[in-house]
Amino acid sequence: MTSNTAAGPSTQLCTKCRAQEATLDQRSHAVCVDCFTKFINTKSVKQLGILGKETKPPIIPNPSGSGPPTIGTRRYLLGLSLGVSSTCLLQLLHENCQFQLSKGRSSPFELTVVHIYNDTFTTSSTAESLLSPYKTRYPSFTFLSHPLSDALALASINWPELCASLSLPASHPTSLKEFLVSLPASQASQTDIINLLTRHLLLSLTTSANSQALLLGHSTTAIAELTLSQTAKGRGFSLPWMINDGLFTFSDQQVLVFHPLRDILRKELIEFTKLTSPPLEGLIPDEAKQEGQVLNHKDLSIEEVMTRYFADVEKNYPSVVANVARTSARLVRIFENGEEKGCGLCGMPMDGEGDERW
Repeated sequence: MTSNTAAGPSTQLCTKCRAQEATLDQRSHAVCVDCFTKFINTKSVKQLGILGKETKPPIIPNPSGSGPPTIGTRRYLLGLSLGVSSTCLLQLLHENCQFQLSKGRSSPFELTVVHIYNDTFTTSSTAESLLSPYKTRYPSFTFLSHPLSDALALASINWPELCASLSLPASHPTSLKEFLVSLPASQASQTDIINLLTRHLLLSLTTSANSQALLLGHSTTAIAELTLSQTAKGRGFSLPWMINDGLFTFSDQQVLVFHPLRDILRKELIEFTKLTSPPLEGLIPDEAKQEGQVLNHKDLSIEEVMTRYFADVEKNYPSVVANVARTSARLVRIFENGEEKGCGLCGMPMDGEGDERW
């Protein structure tokens, strides 16, 4: 997202409201700050409305055993990576709650925000210090941090089969570092497994907290990146489960996974971080803002290659990014009867016929 610097005596007016000066570029349209902010809010509110229809408030029985039950509050769990997208989603959820409260209504949902940190190089105290400004800014939400090593205790992962495939001596890894070291020595393998373990842990925490949905901050750009990266890794078959909103089978339970920012580009979210009051930029750690400074392409994962590619594409061809995300969203899940066999690590359904279907 770039800002327009008007030169000369004439001032370019916003193409939306025709009243204020256009200082921002929104998908080839020159717009003002107010119209741009309204655009972001409208996109997110639309998705939150869909989420509200998908998740009914829980019915709480009357403790006395007689009398009508009470209607509870929806409960959501948000995965916070501390990056731009998940931070923007947190801010938009906060604004939605504040708007409802300003109208004299009750809060539309309770939100638990979970940050998963890689404890092979990040300590719990460091993770808590990174979360501290978030807790101060959003006191009405519950914040938790969990080490990635907690995933080693999950029964949803087929550890014996996985350890056997990696030639590990035990049927279960004793430490996260030991497990990661046993992987092929490539950045792509490390990133892939860390992402899968993080997803497993978030799904587990969603069910244990009795939350009705897991919210992920994937933007349009992130969904497009995930589409191509999964396809490049030979997992195109899993895309309907990875990028679409809907129920996901986890440990014999159905978990609703939802992406409220799926209609917003990453560059638009980056601009949004500068427009909030106070700006969100101060919350986001510096390392989360960097596009990546690796010069040796051998050190890049497939995900990082896709991030760099779409960072260039969305600057000049935002419609291309949106088309990739919309096209992949049309993919359907061929198994809907709950009888599919899931992979012991990623949880995706197994394609029993494999190459034979082609």
